Amino acid sequence: MMRTSNQRGITLIETLVALAIMGLTTAATLILVGQNTRFAAQSIERTYASIAVDNLMIETLAQPEPIEREVEEGSIILADREFNFTKTITDTSVANVIRIEIEISSQSGQALSRAQTLRWMP
Repeated sequence: MMRTSNQRGITLIETLVALAIMGLTTAATLILVGQNTRFAAQSIERTYASIAVDNLMIETLAQPEPIEREVEEGSIILADREFNFTKTITDTSVANVIRIEIEISSQSGQALSRAQTLRWMP
């Protein structure tokens, strides 16, 4: 007596297609995880740069003596990160009012945060 089988197995082509789809899905997931990690690191860097620019602005505004009109460049360390800053103080067209502009950039020169304000000088 001969036995006939009605069972059908998975073919090699079906297995290879399934593996290819899984490989593409895994690769896309790893790329997304990498991008999210980079984005999170950049967000932290920009957050610290915003805090640094606020600190510099407060220090400038809190000076009791008259503020010199100048362009000052330097560096500031915040949370073990070093940032470069450029502080520009200029006159405006209004008497006794000065403009204060501060820009924070990374060590590579990328601008991370900016702030500007006006101050009345008696």
